Amino acid sequence: MSISKALAIFLFGSICLATQIKAQLTATNLPIIEITTPTTIGTTQIQGTLTIINNTTGLNHPGDVPSFTGMIGINQRGNTTYPKSSYSVETWSSPSVSLDTAILGMPSENDWVLLSAYEDRSLMRNVLGFRLHEKMGRYASRQRFCEVIVNTQYMGVYTFGEKIKRDSLRVDIAKLTNLDNAGINLTGGYIVKIDGGGTGWTSAYTPPFATTQQINFEYDYPDAGTITPVQQAYIKGFVDSFENALNAPNFQDTVLGWRNNGAENSFADFMILQEVSKNNQAYRKNTYLYKDKGTKLRPGPLWSMEVAWHNTADCNSSVDTGWCYNYGGVCGTDAKLPPFWWQRLASDTSFMDEVKCRYTNYRQSGNLLDTVKIFAMIDSMSNLLNANGAISRNFTQWPIWGVPIVNEPTPMATNYAEEVAQLKTFIKARLAWLDAKWISTSSKCYPLSIEESHFSQLVDIYPNPASDKVSVRVGGYPKGYTCSIQNLQGQTLSTQQSHEAVTSINISDLPAGIYILQVCSDRGIVTRKLQKQ
Repeated sequence: MSISKALAIFLFGSICLATQIKAQLTATNLPIIEITTPTTIGTTQIQGTLTIINNTTGLNHPGDVPSFTGMIGINQRGNTTYPKSSYSVETWSSPSVSLDTAILGMPSENDWVLLSAYEDRSLMRNVLGFRLHEKMGRYASRQRFCEVIVNTQYMGVYTFGEKIKRDSLRVDIAKLTNLDNAGINLTGGYIVKIDGGGTGWTSAYTPPFATTQQINFEYDYPDAGTITPVQQAYIKGFVDSFENALNAPNFQDTVLGWRNNGAENSFADFMILQEVSKNNQAYRKNTYLYKDKGTKLRPGPLWSMEVAWHNTADCNSSVDTGWCYNYGGVCGTDAKLPPFWWQRLASDTSFMDEVKCRYTNYRQSGNLLDTVKIFAMIDSMSNLLNANGAISRNFTQWPIWGVPIVNEPTPMATNYAEEVAQLKTFIKARLAWLDAKWISTSSKCYPLSIEESHFSQLVDIYPNPASDKVSVRVGGYPKGYTCSIQNLQGQTLSTQQSHEAVTSINISDLPAGIYILQVCSDRGIVTRKLQKQ
């Protein structure tokens, strides 16, 4: 055992042994989460009670009248060696009977998480990443900052929020039953995960720089215990088809290539945010993918960004230059490497044009990747956490300033203000490097419309570029929708109404160039760039 590893184990042991309450919570502007259980919480789910204090006055005290009290099932999740544990929480109506419940302003559900962010001294890296992805029009887990007490012991600042799960207000895909084994019902919805710890299948393609490493897919929804053999075969076959098309010589072909199975804009946004955050786990761990009925494969939602945003020096992750998708070139011996997808996509000229256009738009003044906007988000969260001493209490209870946990870049911050300053310094430098790579001046770029509706994920257009006809495919068989084609000056050139799942639009009379295709329905408005050859 190395000296550094022995020291880390000693420090962890010292902290773990110090179980006495070091910080006292008397008043806070954050919601108070109190957990009580008859025994110590471990990795096996046990029954407990959840109490939430969240006064309308904005100031909360232990002992105040709770805004919520209910039965729960609870267990540890994530890295259980950390003394400040994270938890999975399930709201119950009676023992082991789940109960959908609206908590802290979030939509009603029964599966929740309490995330400790122990290794993240800013306590905000997850929330920052999730909020930015949400602003791209993608679903991201809703999280609320809170202070937590477990069996009378103060545990510090956490986020309480949504577990990644199929639900109409989470990952909004179709519900699959064991009877959905044929036709359109078989095609969705599915959630799979790249990580390697569960039941699923192994990719036929080894990752770049691999020796013996493989890419393992896990069944997340339906899970391994409920997914039928036919459903297993379908989702594996669909992902296999995506990989085969991406690996083929004609992978850039907009009709025969990977776009027939993968949603281009979703892959572009996912790549942008993973690279902006220089996420150490990008593409290779905690990487979710989902597919709805009649639609394409999409990456997301984002998860586990504690070691993103300059929080570990492992594999050059703290360096503001370089690509996450080339992780294997730096750490080829790591057990988990990114799949070949992202290197391949980076060589797809049309895809990278889309990435650059989207990144350029996001970086414009006032848009979501404007440095000023990102810093304002960080300052807002910092002010919230500092308003009534939550930061001071958290790090009094867990005195980890200067204690290495995840091979933090040096010099390590010695206090919260320094941690936030270092986070901002990295973001500014990282964006400057990406600007040199991705800022586009192409006339083919157009202002993006960021769709907040799930409807945007149900719409695909193909082929693109197109010559004579373009098809619009809308998942879920809507009541009706209207397709319109506009030029870049905003003039409407054609309009077509439809109630079909797939609509063909004749564009043979249009001159070659870039157009805007807009799909409008009662579920929302979706805008796509269309290139006429």
